[in-house]
Amino acid sequence: MSVIIDNEPRDYAWGGPRAIQNLRGQPSIAYHTSRHTSAGWANTDPAAPEAELWLGTHPSWPSIVVSEPFEGITLPEALKACEQPAELGYLLKLLTVERPLSLQVHPDDAQARDGYARENAMGIPVGDATRNYRDPHPKPEMLLALSDQFELCAGIREIDDILIDLRRAGRSAERDGSATRMLRAIWQEFADTLIDQRTVDRAVHWLLDDGASRAAEVTEAIVQRSRRGASTFGIERDTLIRRLDECFPGDVGIALSLLLRHELLRRGQAIYLEPGTPHFYIRGAGIELMGPSDNVVRAGLTGKHVDRLEAMRLMKTVPSAPRHLFEYHKGATTVFHAAGAGLRLAHATARAGEHIALPFEAGDAVYVLSGSAVVDDRDGSRQTLRHGQAAILIDALRLELHGGEHERAQLVLAGATVPEA
Repeated sequence: MSVIIDNEPRDYAWGGPRAIQNLRGQPSIAYHTSRHTSAGWANTDPAAPEAELWLGTHPSWPSIVVSEPFEGITLPEALKACEQPAELGYLLKLLTVERPLSLQVHPDDAQARDGYARENAMGIPVGDATRNYRDPHPKPEMLLALSDQFELCAGIREIDDILIDLRRAGRSAERDGSATRMLRAIWQEFADTLIDQRTVDRAVHWLLDDGASRAAEVTEAIVQRSRRGASTFGIERDTLIRRLDECFPGDVGIALSLLLRHELLRRGQAIYLEPGTPHFYIRGAGIELMGPSDNVVRAGLTGKHVDRLEAMRLMKTVPSAPRHLFEYHKGATTVFHAAGAGLRLAHATARAGEHIALPFEAGDAVYVLSGSAVVDDRDGSRQTLRHGQAAILIDALRLELHGGEHERAQLVLAGATVPEA
């Protein structure tokens, strides 16, 4: 029997009031803070930001079933009742980004197991705000853009491009007379960490060693010029810095952002962020599919716990772009392939008035973006999903996507797969 699921949105600061509700076209009807199972579910504060909707079994915030006969219990409990494993092996998230969120890296399998064991041995409670590792799982991550544009920084820029910006900053300061001898030395030292290098490892350590004092000096030099309206790096990078400084005034993540690639996804494009890739989101809406993990190590641009030493240890410092995913087109379905991720993500579309049967795997999650979907189970039951609803296909026989009379229908299918060698 397949189950319809819902969840209370996570109220992280980078979301917006009713942002998830507006994206889904309906409010959430399942709450961790008030676990009623009737039409009288309590509403969260309408002014609170809505940033993420978790669809999965992660123990810190599992989805809640909103269909009979398991209405009101958590998804892991319902899976156990159906004699299925209580963990899905993936976590699907609906994401709304209205202001930048933390500059972060995620662990691979060995790093996650080691970090989780280490923090357990230190006696840090799993729910503690200073915890980096809340579970022993790696966190590969795929992102599918749902908004017209999804802006982010991810991966390390080419070193020559970084050097061009650093030298441009020095020349700009010379021209307007703001370059003191100390400031000129700082820009030169920063550039020296990159000359004749194949990675930015030296630059990262130069910025963050000694309590990130040099990152603070570089950031101060950048934002002082930015606040005066002076051009430093060019329109695109200057605009990004102003945005970061508005949200996180003087944060040392601004200096670190000079090392990262600035990316813009269009609606329907997808990327893969493998563990160790430094990144932060800036604005947009999307679907994230990741390993079943809440492990995040932050280096800046956040009000949450920051652990720059651990971020340096995990960070891949070789220049590389986030992997734009290859698309396999199979009829009405587009499959996004990320070799080695252990994840499967697909997007399907039906024209107005069209009914399409879709391939799926047992345990997949389905999320309806528009129109409706019908799930027929082996026990003879049927579930109809509308815009903004999600289900886990436990024992499904058939999945159909139904276009409306005058509108297309779209859904996302997600699941785990065996990672490629």
